[in-house]
Amino acid sequence: MSAPIGTTMEPVESLFSWFREMLESQPVRHGGDHGVEVFGYADIARILADTKTFSSETARKFNEPHFELDRFDEGNLVTTDPPRHRKLRKVISQVFTPRAVANLSERIELITAMLLDKVADQDSFDLVEALAFPLPITVIADVLGLPIEDEPMFRVWGDAIGALDAATVPPDLLEHEVGPALNEMGEYFLRHMRDRRENPRDDVMSRLANATIDGEPLTDGEMIGVTGLTMFAGHATTMSLICTTVILLDQHPEAMAEIRENRELVPNALEEVLRMYPPFPRLVRVTTTETEIGGQRVPADQLVTPWIGAANRDSAKFPDPDRFDIHRNTGGHLVFGQGIHFCLGAPLARLEGRIALNMLLDRYAKLSVDPAGGVEWENPHQIICPRRLPVRASR
Repeated sequence: MSAPIGTTMEPVESLFSWFREMLESQPVRHGGDHGVEVFGYADIARILADTKTFSSETARKFNEPHFELDRFDEGNLVTTDPPRHRKLRKVISQVFTPRAVANLSERIELITAMLLDKVADQDSFDLVEALAFPLPITVIADVLGLPIEDEPMFRVWGDAIGALDAATVPPDLLEHEVGPALNEMGEYFLRHMRDRRENPRDDVMSRLANATIDGEPLTDGEMIGVTGLTMFAGHATTMSLICTTVILLDQHPEAMAEIRENRELVPNALEEVLRMYPPFPRLVRVTTTETEIGGQRVPADQLVTPWIGAANRDSAKFPDPDRFDIHRNTGGHLVFGQGIHFCLGAPLARLEGRIALNMLLDRYAKLSVDPAGGVEWENPHQIICPRRLPVRASR
């Protein structure tokens, strides 16, 4: 749904520059489309931890009733509070248990190798098209038991869900793009769910189709929301992680050389990439009662936007925060949230990132961004990820 907005690093660096300005001059800002905007680490960590004061149930409050959106939100963990959140999370958590994720390693390696084999005879290619997009969507479709031949539709639906990151979806966008995409996605999932209830298989879709909440089968909306979130929650994160890792290592050849020499540095390097380039730079909450943020009064029913991208660059938490340091202690970064809303797909995204980076380093003696190829970015205020990333690669 979002159009590429830049062909250089400028759109992203402009956002980071704004973060620095806000952290220094206005760590809590009132007004604007995002309500009360919060930038400091300590304030945002408190907001994410206090689910009673800062509710995640924002969609129905800031959008007019809409069938497709409301149906999707029935099973959307991101926009629910306890106790409903806990019940939905229990249903979806079966997909991302540590054992289940670990068992995917071999399959992820095979898919990564297969994708890179397709560009083996090319010395330049678009990393998004070749690897960063198809890898995570293929893995999760495989896990769910959905045909990867339907991947073109998955891309459209992923864009639609990405548009829901905003607290308010513009009516025209909802009516003509997001709504129809969510409806098509919902009917697609329901067809597979109904088939699995009649003909269960050994896949996650079958387990979701036959799951219950409080002894009752999932409603259509719960099935659509849970499946949609399962499919797309970690996809954009992995896609962003693969691309921004290559970008940062290209910008810091000394770190690239060090990682090539010692692959044990890969996991922490990826955490540093996530800290600096969080795929989703902001979250949305709404206050349930009057409160204070950073010493400033905030009324009830107020939209609050925690900019986790700024929190991860707060020098009070991460000294010299704009420096890329693969040895940094990144503990506490907020990329995957925290508390009850901590991202269930984080282990899978991390695993896919490690496998992808290691295989890229194994295959290519040199790997660099090709600026002449036309790097394109999504809107970084919604997602920090290239839409197109041409790279040069040599063995």
